[in-house]
Amino acid sequence: MEGKRRKDQWTADDDEKLAEIVIQAVQNGKTQLEAFAEAANVLNRTKQACGFRWNKTLRTEYGQMLNSVRKRPKQLMRSHLKLALNSFDELTEAYNELEIKYRELQSEHDKLIKWLNQGVNFLEHQK
Repeated sequence: MEGKRRKDQWTADDDEKLAEIVIQAVQNGKTQLEAFAEAANVLNRTKQACGFRWNKTLRTEYGQMLNSVRKRPKQLMRSHLKLALNSFDELTEAYNELEIKYRELQSEHDKLIKWLNQGVNFLEHQK
């Protein structure tokens, strides 16, 4: 004789879906409460039931994974910030090099204009 099974009993598949939804939500910057609301729709349960199941049963199993997911956005932000700062430094260096080249070219340009004006003045005086 098979034991009675509650109509709303949690299955392993339900647990996996709940855990996946919670972890993905937190990874995307949402709260666990938002994840419970989303899971409630998917699993056809209340958000309170999803929260209770998570806190009572699944948190111990998936807690370490959840903590590592929570840290990732900060690590990603740090790496993006580091890349941005490096890019800014590279752009600043390139800008400074271009500015030096521009000044050199401007100086050459001024010399050529001065030389041409002298040539024009010389030719005008030759007439």
